Amino acid sequence: MKGKTLQEKLARSLDQANTRENKKRPARQKPIVPLPPEKRCTKLSISLFETDLQRVKAIRAYILEERGESISTSQVIKLALRSAPLSSALSAALDQAAAEDGRKW
Repeated sequence: MKGKTLQEKLARSLDQANTRENKKRPARQKPIVPLPPEKRCTKLSISLFETDLQRVKAIRAYILEERGESISTSQVIKLALRSAPLSSALSAALDQAAAEDGRKW
């Protein structure tokens, strides 16, 4: 018989694959260090209305134009929370959102 059998070819191929795998360096494992409390965050899931999403887009567009950088929706929400004035305007916005939602808050 001139050629090798299929079983011999498969065995050789498997040996070569094992040799290549053994030559690879093991991945470096980074030590798991817990984040300090001020760096930890909590994930939330929120539902936004179309008017809210339009406002998110407007804020993102403003930051892109003003600073030349694109920001994520999460960053927009953080920005809105940190820049919202504690005033009667918040109460009015809550009433508006409740009316749009149609549910009792």
